[in-house]
Amino acid sequence: MVQDGLLPLYEQVRRKILSEIEAGRLAEGSFLPPELELCATYGVSRITLRRAVGELCAEGLLLRQQGRGTLVAPRKLQQTISLSGFSDVMEGQGHKAGHRIIEREDDADAPAIAARLVASRLVRFVRLLEMNDRPMTLEGLHFDAARFAQALDPVAAGKSFFATLRSAYGIEPAGAERLIDVGFARSSEADLLGVSTTEPVYRIEKLVLDGESRPLALSQTVTPCRLVTLAVKN
Repeated sequence: MVQDGLLPLYEQVRRKILSEIEAGRLAEGSFLPPELELCATYGVSRITLRRAVGELCAEGLLLRQQGRGTLVAPRKLQQTISLSGFSDVMEGQGHKAGHRIIEREDDADAPAIAARLVASRLVRFVRLLEMNDRPMTLEGLHFDAARFAQALDPVAAGKSFFATLRSAYGIEPAGAERLIDVGFARSSEADLLGVSTTEPVYRIEKLVLDGESRPLALSQTVTPCRLVTLAVKN
């Protein structure tokens, strides 16, 4: 086992901060003390402290908030980012899934997304995805209304898009391209999700493909970090 004295200073500080988090002395959702105070506590320079904090941020244990400081990331439940839709994931874990339509935009003006979906008539649904009647995720769902016309009414009625693909078209998702980022909730998002604008959120873009690598749908979701830890499953 490597002795602390043989570790780089930043790694020693990283471990000390981590132990404070694990012991609950640095509570989830709370901000770290000011840099100068931490430097004095650990007897290191700002450069060393920032390296240690940067490592913990990269691990997802700390989150930097511009103009406010660095906070301890909330503890999370595990959510698998699968090829299937929200309903499949939630119901597979024994939860009740719901889709509340916030907005519908036919002939959506989003050329870049239309091009990625090779869509001749792009439709966009903004949905609040609920778990056990509580808001969990805000989603912008895009698909080709010309290709999947039979999905329009079911999705508008709050049904699962992917369940409709199976029943109406016999299509199963076979692959996905994902982009995952962490940020903070915007005012409009915070209102719908019932969180504050200082709430850290996952922003996930998922392009789902069929067995021939043709795009089926593109979703852009916002989920409070405190609700989940993410695991990708193909």
